Parts: sequence; structure tokens; C-alpha cells
Amino acid sequence: MTVVAAFDWGGTWLRGALVDEKGELVVQLRERCPEKPDEQLAVVAGLVARLGEELKTTVDAVGVGIAGIVRHGRVLSGSNLGLKGVDLRAELERRLSLPVRVVNDTQAVALAELSMAGSGETAVFLSVGTGIGGAVVHDGRLFTGRGAAGDFGHMQLAVDGPRCVCGARGCLEQLASGRVLNKVAAELAESGRSGFLERRARSGQGLHAGDLDEAARHGDEAAAEALGQASAALVAGLRCVAAAYDPDRIVLGGGLLGEGSYLL
Repeated sequence: MTVVAAFDWGGTWLRGALVDEKGELVVQLRERCPEKPDEQLAVVAGLVARLGEELKTTVDAVGVGIAGIVRHGRVLSGSNLGLKGVDLRAELERRLSLPVRVVNDTQAVALAELSMAGSGETAVFLSVGTGIGGAVVHDGRLFTGRGAAGDFGHMQLAVDGPRCVCGARGCLEQLASGRVLNKVAAELAESGRSGFLERRARSGQGLHAGDLDEAARHGDEAAAEALGQASAALVAGLRCVAAAYDPDRIVLGGGLLGEGSYLL
């Protein structure tokens, strides 16, 4: 049986799993992600060994999805993990003596979700959560460009919009992401424009995008207006994606686009 060790390499957890040739999840483990890159690499190497022991089998290859821009196995940006500039593929292959593939975490999700798309089909995945990411799959294969293809959160939609961490203004991520909507919820409560959120804030809990969504679904006009603006930005972004790729399908995901969400 061919077995691949797959890793979700995040800032809080390092999650590992074994997957067989049918794509079935066989066993999974996780450990807290340490701060230092060398320690993170050691944890992953240890998890590979433990996963193999759990199933009493030999791991044949390793796949990694990581939050950051990846080019040819090198993490070009991964500041939350302290991995910027690290050739992660080379380091893991040296430690494990196994073939390793490293991609952006959203690209990994897209590949899993869209790898069985029709022959010759182009599909786009866009995720709206704390940030906004995405990926493009064509004919069952990931299209990465030089590493960052599908980084849709940094499409510039409003040239005079708010400044983004990337240096541009008016990126989609500054108009419709969870990070931004968290701030909007707090501002509506503090200003008194949203009675629902003002009452929620008095409970002492920190407000977030989920509260904004709940307020809108309860008829709060200010919350509904804010999410309407966010959805307009998201639609504009999707139209740009459609114009660029003319895809057969667009798949939406992420915490803010769950079933029944107001934004969706």
C-alpha cells in the first residue's frame, strides 16, 4: 500500500495524517507548533515516524500545506512561522530521505477539492476566512505560476481604498476578510450604530465577524449594510477571477462562507 504523510503546517498546530492511494484518511496526529524553525522541522520529522508506527507501515512521500507563498519548495513568505526564505522541501528531504512536496495551504485545499474535476476543466477555489486566499486547478493539476497564482486576496479593487499589508491599497482582503469584518463589528458597537452589537459588546466578549453575521440575520440594518458592502467587493473580485480565467466552476470556502451565512 502506498502511503503519504500529509501536513497542515499552521501557526498554532502541526497536524499530520496518513493518506492511502485511494485518498482515504487512515490516521492523524497533531502537536503544538514551536516557535523556532528547527524545532518545527524536528516535530514534523517526529510525526512522520509516529504516523508510520501507528499504522505499522513505511511512509512513501510527504506533502505539506503551509500558510505562505511557496516557490519550488522554498517558503518565500511565512513570517507567522518564522520560515521566510527557508527551503522547506530540501530541509525535509534531507531529514526524512523521502520525496516532499510543499505548497500554500489554500492551494492544498484546492487540489484536494478539485483534483477530480472533469478532464480539461479549469476550476478556481476562493477561501474567505481571517484572510482571503485561493488557487487555480486545470485538468486536475495545480497551477501555481511562480508560486503565488490564485492569491486573490491581493487583487486591487479600490485604488484609493485602505492600505494593505502588501503595500497596495484597496485589496480584496482589506474589503471583505474576517480580519476586517472583526474591526467593523467592533466599530459598529462602539459608535452605537448597531444596537445588536452594542448589546453583545456589553457582555464583555470580544466581537468578531460571526457576531456581525448574526446581527445581520436578526435584521440589524447597520450590520446588513456592512456585509452588503463586503459582498459587493467579493462579487467584484469573483468577476475579476472569471475575466482572468474563464473557469468552468468557482468553488467557495472558508469560515465566512459557511452554509447559511449572510455574506454568502
